[in-house]
Amino acid sequence: MVQREAGRVNKDEHFELLRASAAEVKELNERLQGIREQEAVLQAERVAKLKELEKARSTRFQRMTAAIGDGVPKAQVARELGMDRTNLYKLLDGQG
Repeated sequence: MVQREAGRVNKDEHFELLRASAAEVKELNERLQGIREQEAVLQAERVAKLKELEKARSTRFQRMTAAIGDGVPKAQVARELGMDRTNLYKLLDGQG
């Protein structure tokens, strides 16, 4: 055992401090791993939702152009879609 001097600790106290530090690091690493796993799940969900959004937008565009093709006024189509006419025209100019 190391003799205690001003500011010094004995071996057992060192071991206790080292174990506490190791436990803290381990706990933080486990928490970070849990966060990474949650992020992966959320990222997969985000990708799936983006694909759904792309499909929904494509369907909306097809229905919008069909309605306009059948003579429904563009202003009314925009209103029914809940969008500004300017955005409708931009969609039509960009073709989806």
